[in-house]
Amino acid sequence: MENTPIDRLLHDYISGRISPEGMQELEAWSRESEENRQILDLIDGNSDLGSELSRMYRYDKERVWQAICEEDRRYMRRKRFFRTVRACAAVLLLVGVFVSGALLYEARERLDPNRNHLPTTVEPGTHRAVLELSTGEVVALTDSLRTELRERNMRIEIDGDRIAYRAPETSKTPETKKNTESAPMEEVFNTVRVPQGGEYTLTLSDGTRAWINAGSSITYPLHFGRERRVTVCGEVFFEVAHDARHPFIVSAAGTEMTVLGTSFNVMAYDDEPRVETTLVTGSLRVEAHGSQVVLTPGQQAGVEKASGFLDVREVNVEACTMWRRGLLVFYEESLRSICRKLERWYDVRIDTSSPSLDGVLYTGMVKRHETLNTIADLMNLTNDVVFSQQDDGTIRVVRKPRPKARPAL
Repeated sequence: MENTPIDRLLHDYISGRISPEGMQELEAWSRESEENRQILDLIDGNSDLGSELSRMYRYDKERVWQAICEEDRRYMRRKRFFRTVRACAAVLLLVGVFVSGALLYEARERLDPNRNHLPTTVEPGTHRAVLELSTGEVVALTDSLRTELRERNMRIEIDGDRIAYRAPETSKTPETKKNTESAPMEEVFNTVRVPQGGEYTLTLSDGTRAWINAGSSITYPLHFGRERRVTVCGEVFFEVAHDARHPFIVSAAGTEMTVLGTSFNVMAYDDEPRVETTLVTGSLRVEAHGSQVVLTPGQQAGVEKASGFLDVREVNVEACTMWRRGLLVFYEESLRSICRKLERWYDVRIDTSSPSLDGVLYTGMVKRHETLNTIADLMNLTNDVVFSQQDDGTIRVVRKPRPKARPAL
């Protein structure tokens, strides 16, 4: 028997009309991946999802996508509503799985195929980076590279999409650590640079893990001393190994973040107007231009580069951090801000100078490893946003003018 489409199974499950056979199919689907299981968990944790999804299904598919993606300030300020819409997005979009399947398949039957003008497929980023050793040697890091290097008694393990620093076992004893901290040592630094169109994962010598986004870099010492200090440009998500005696300090564009053990995201790209630090777990002190704040989970510290002003706001953590899990998540985000992220990930230049894009906001999510063409098609379904490729390769984005209303007779 042919399997039921997963979107129909999910709809039947939420509305309480799923058959025993359908339930078996859904359970099998949930076991296929952690992502699928999380979607079911998200559904089970939202009691309002059934009524909201039923309301959405009364409209055609384009209206469903609009309900998820278009800005509605009156409702989006309510956290409870956003949780419901986020779950609906997970169900309806399957975190990007059938966005390019069922929805776009039906939409293409109705849309002008030349509405977007991207003659070539723009592929997403891959796992790639460059490791710069203190000796000046440069190592290209790719999915296929598996090797081991040594520098100053440190073992550097390279395994495809990740690199890890392993200190010798003798340096992990309390006595050796004490001697290392008290004795003056020449600081030796390495740098991992991730180009546009890339991403990479790094494990530092203390066990701290760092996910490095496209167009970003991190510089760090081979061995940490009394404090663990690294420098970031671009965007990096950290899971800091707990060590109460040795604070972990991140420097980025004039801002310092100090932690003992926590997870947080730093966004400090040169082309962004703010340095943003988002705390997921633990506690974090942020200092900039003589001001400082201590964040609690769910808060974001933002430093305006032009003025040095430091502010704190409550944010949707998923929208700030899910890039490391392969998702692009947008919450009340301007199209121009989204396009800057797309530029870095797809390694293209996107022109968003058109005044028609002023005030265009999106809320939604899609898989990060979709092609740019797919994301352009999705955005085309709302707001009449059109992507077109110019002769020099630049992608220009404009919003088609809305048709004028006919005069009353």
